[in-house]
Amino acid sequence: MTDPLARSLWQGDLADRTAPGRDLARAIADGLAYPLALAGLRTLARHGLPDAGALAQARRRWPQSIDRARIALDLDGDTDTALDDLARIVRAQNRRLSVLARALWARGRSEAALAVFDTLDPASDTAEDDRATQGELAILADAPGPPVPGPRGIRLSFLADWRRQGGAVLARRYDLERAGLPAHPALWSWLVETFAVEGDHARARHALGEFAARCPGAADLDPLRIRLALDGEMPMRARRILDAMPDRDAPWRWGARRHAQHLRCLANEIAANDHPDHAPLRRETEAALRLFPGHGGLQALHMLARELTEPRAALARALTSGEQDARARAGTLIRLGRHDLALEVLDRAPPGPPDESLRRRIRRAEALFGLGDLGAARDALGPVPEAAAPAADHAYWAAEIALARRDLIAAETALGPALTACPSRVGLILTAARARFMAGDAPGAQALLARFRALKTEQIGHAPPDDLRDRIVRDALSDTTDPATGPSTGPSVAGAARALALTPPSFVPVPGARIPRRIAHYWEGPRSPAIEDGLDAWAEFPQTLFDAPAARLWLAAHAPDLGGAFDRLAQPAARADLFRVAWIAHEGGLFADLDERPRASVASWLDGARAVLVIEQGHGTIANNFLAAEPGLALFTQARERIARRLDQVATPYPWWDCGPAQMTLAVWPHRDTPGLRLLTQQAYDARVATNLPYPHKRGPGHWR
Repeated sequence: MTDPLARSLWQGDLADRTAPGRDLARAIADGLAYPLALAGLRTLARHGLPDAGALAQARRRWPQSIDRARIALDLDGDTDTALDDLARIVRAQNRRLSVLARALWARGRSEAALAVFDTLDPASDTAEDDRATQGELAILADAPGPPVPGPRGIRLSFLADWRRQGGAVLARRYDLERAGLPAHPALWSWLVETFAVEGDHARARHALGEFAARCPGAADLDPLRIRLALDGEMPMRARRILDAMPDRDAPWRWGARRHAQHLRCLANEIAANDHPDHAPLRRETEAALRLFPGHGGLQALHMLARELTEPRAALARALTSGEQDARARAGTLIRLGRHDLALEVLDRAPPGPPDESLRRRIRRAEALFGLGDLGAARDALGPVPEAAAPAADHAYWAAEIALARRDLIAAETALGPALTACPSRVGLILTAARARFMAGDAPGAQALLARFRALKTEQIGHAPPDDLRDRIVRDALSDTTDPATGPSTGPSVAGAARALALTPPSFVPVPGARIPRRIAHYWEGPRSPAIEDGLDAWAEFPQTLFDAPAARLWLAAHAPDLGGAFDRLAQPAARADLFRVAWIAHEGGLFADLDERPRASVASWLDGARAVLVIEQGHGTIANNFLAAEPGLALFTQARERIARRLDQVATPYPWWDCGPAQMTLAVWPHRDTPGLRLLTQQAYDARVATNLPYPHKRGPGHWR
């Protein structure tokens, strides 16, 4: 039944999805052996096919089967009845308690799950397995648990140390004990995965080598090699390992994890093209999901494929309901700029285990943060977990929210313990570097960035290129600006940015100011569904969409001195940066990148304003993804000249620094107190516009960053 059925599902959905269940029901009624019946039921559950009476037949023949009752949880629509049936059978037999406990745990009933073990019989044939499960769930519930002997107990003790004390303690213990650790695949798999999660890629690779030496035939070795290759941005190495595995040309025989890793490789391979076609990724994720519809990783990849290929408004509506994991759907909705719908999905999420509840709190805080509601985001995040590893997850968003509020003390308070416990988590390190920058501690920020670069180099095998954060921190190191007054003479991006971020000027309206109610955009290349969505979102204003030829024509007519600079720029982002400043200086109006998606009207921002700009959350620079101004405004004519001079001075411009926010920050500084200049905080902007959305073009080699 399994191979022909899987092949049919891979090739397309079944004409009659009830047929396999009906066939199994008849076979069970005709006396099919118990092991074959269980295998058939598991196949139906794995493929998400209706049981069509097979479950009822199995219940009649084997009413006391724990395996049959457990499978019913996946097949029976009435999960409460199925769970009651499983509980009745397990309690009557007082064995295989872990099956019931894990079922309760998955449904958010952690106390009931732990209480299952109150009747554990040491003489039971499953006592050893049950005791190990009890120990694991107790650790995950941050509750006391029983000692567990043997290799499984060693794994659980590592789990407990990592969870309670963090990655630093795990690393120290591993270094001390690794030579004597047993050849237990579950232990080594967990160590590799956990070091990777912590960002400790050197130890992840070392543990993988030790695993291979101790357990050379272990099934997890190749998947772990692939995982580390993908984490190390080496998709070709991952592909070679995948292609060397059995059944290369029979994907219906692959497991769900292999499908997920193949699809990650495929996504990277497609993105590497100048004009990527994501349709093959969509087709293959759909085929894999027909085989494993309940697999969370495949569901996430399918949502990514839909995001890359489907009209975004329709996708957002579809994701408000469905069987996929609620937190994953909410994450995709956030990526689509629909933070409001993400909150609705999270509101309806069923109960989950303790750590899943924390992850949902974090996702809720992320959604509210994206809406600019920092107070609600802080409240949604809730209390800090007692255990160090989940507390570090919490600390990242606590610090981001505090930094957005410019509460540097709260940010440092959140980050300090987390970085001590989990010193290799690069997200924490980069947030801490921004906190140090905002506090005026450029050497501290530089030290944290050096730490990040060392970890990233270890991960990918070579030093990462300079990023905007490296440039602005170097600028801060050479800056002698008085923090109270900002820069007085000379170029100082860092000093101006910090001053604007920490003490933003007040808006003084100008009666009679008139920013033209029209908007321009710039885009080169095919118009993906994401780009079309961006255009639709800005339909409040008359729109003009420029590409490179249209921009050249406009420059030839209105700014002929910039035509040569425009043609010398190799990156579309840099051409867009130069053009937008020239256009708005001459024409006036609004300019917005198409990955900015308004969720409310921005028209009232224009009232009484001669220019509207945004102070970026990250380092306090002036964003150029949204601009609004009157025509001929001195701020923009001077910005135009500044950027033109800068581009004449650099052979290989870095868009953000040489023609983007860094130069806009310097252009704004002398005009910061000018009446009519409205400088929005990031949260005020986010309240109406979803910003910097992860559109498909950002996955490829053409993206500026």
